[in-house]
Amino acid sequence: MFLVYVSPLYRLFSKNRLRVLAYHTVPDQEKFEKQVEYLNKNFNIISVPQLQQIIFNKSKVPSNSVLITFDDGDVSVLENGLPVLKKFNSPSALFIITKLIDTTDTFWPRWVERSFSKDGKTYAEARRKVNQLKVVSNIEREKYLETLEQITSPQLTHLDLKKMEKAGIFIGNHTHSHPMINKCSEEEITLELDQVRKKFDEWSLPGYPVFAYPNGNWDEKAEKIMFNKGIKLAFLFDHKLATIPINPLRISRIRVNADSEMNEFKAKVAGVHSALMNIKNNF
Repeated sequence: MFLVYVSPLYRLFSKNRLRVLAYHTVPDQEKFEKQVEYLNKNFNIISVPQLQQIIFNKSKVPSNSVLITFDDGDVSVLENGLPVLKKFNSPSALFIITKLIDTTDTFWPRWVERSFSKDGKTYAEARRKVNQLKVVSNIEREKYLETLEQITSPQLTHLDLKKMEKAGIFIGNHTHSHPMINKCSEEEITLELDQVRKKFDEWSLPGYPVFAYPNGNWDEKAEKIMFNKGIKLAFLFDHKLATIPINPLRISRIRVNADSEMNEFKAKVAGVHSALMNIKNNF
C-alpha cells in the first residue's frame, strides 16, 4: 500500500532519468495491454534509434522516457506482445538468442526445468540447478547440457523477426547460445559474437551492435572484448534507473513481468521499487 502513494511522487522526482524495462515473456496479453496503456498515458516511450541519438548525439532525454525491451526472443512476445505494441504504436526492442531461431530447440534454463519435471523433481530443485549453472565455467555448463535428453519447444523464425521489425520492434543481440558472459573465455565470447554477426547478416538485421547481457552477467574483460567486436550499446539487468549521462556499454534496466498487477508494475516503472531494493542491499 505504501508504494501506491509513493510511486507518483518518485516518478515526478526522477522524471529526467531514463527507464529501460526488461521483460522476458508475455503470458497474459490482457495484463500486458494495461501496462502498455499506462506507459503511453504517463511516459514517453522511446525507441533504440532515439536512445542512440540521446547517447551519441547528446540529444536531450525526454521527460519520463521509457524504453521497452524483451530478452530471449520468446514466442509469446510475437503472439501476445506484438498485437498490443501495434495497437498503441509503441516501439520496443527484442534481444534474441540466434541459436534458437528457426529451430525447435529449448532455451537452456527451460530445458533444465522440463528435464527435472520429467524426472519427477520439483521446480525449486530445477531452479537451484539453473542457478548453479550460471556460476560455473561455460565449458562446465555446456557439458552438463549435453547430458540432457532433447526437448522441443516452439521458437521464432527469421521471418517472424522481419515481421516484428517491420512493426517497430528493434531486433538486438542476446548472444548465440545465452552463456554467462563473465564465465566465458575471450575465445568463447569472440565465437559467440561472430556467430551472432553471421546470422544477423544472413537475415539482413542491423541490430548486432545493440546487446543485452544474458542474465545481466557483466565484467570489464567482456566489455572490452565486445567493444572491440563492434558492440555500441550494452544493457545490464541490475534493476536500476539508467544514470545520466548514460554509459553506452552499461545501460541499467528495471526487471518487470508482463503479468504483474498494476500497483507493482507502477512502483517498478517509477523506480521506487529499485530504490528500496538498492537501499536494502546496502545494509
